[in-house]
Amino acid sequence: MTVQQKEHIAPFFSRIAFLTAAALLVTLPLNAAAQSNEAMSKGEISVDTIEVKGSDMPKVVVKGVIDAPPAKVWQIVSNCAQYSKTMTRIKSSKLVKQSGDTYICDVTVELPFPLSNLRATTTAKHVAGPPVWSRTWTLLEGDYQRNDGSWKLEEFAGDPNRTFATYTVHAIPNTSVPGWMRKRAQESSMPDVIKRLREEVKKLK
Repeated sequence: MTVQQKEHIAPFFSRIAFLTAAALLVTLPLNAAAQSNEAMSKGEISVDTIEVKGSDMPKVVVKGVIDAPPAKVWQIVSNCAQYSKTMTRIKSSKLVKQSGDTYICDVTVELPFPLSNLRATTTAKHVAGPPVWSRTWTLLEGDYQRNDGSWKLEEFAGDPNRTFATYTVHAIPNTSVPGWMRKRAQESSMPDVIKRLREEVKKLK
């Protein structure tokens, strides 16, 4: 793609809150410093991508520390019915069915015009710790070819009052948007997932 073509596309994506013009022109740099406990303790958020065989979309892994016990953070992560109020860019959400530790949820991600919202019904397995709290989901049906991932919560560096959160997702929407654009959009928005969780956990009593 020529520079002129990129400059033509950039204004289109400037309307999308979770993208910047720079994200269209360069690959999102991975924050190597955030891999250390010291950097993570200071609030750094790590974003890594893992190539998936047979897919042009990578798996994205986001890590960050939240200043609250894992059990408290779990109250938000495990409650899909409230995702529209507690998670970033969620238009609507509801718990369709629960059977034991299996939860079927319907969630719609809101995307700015002219992109269409994306809905997914997923089935998730919950494991409530200690020592690890986890939510692992797979796609049942919706506006995706694939949508699976997980949340994993555990104590950070042995501190019971701080949570080390790992969010992993591999999502391929059924859209005509080129793969490289979807990839950059996904990567550039990932840190907001941890940032929003930090904000929401402060509201809990």
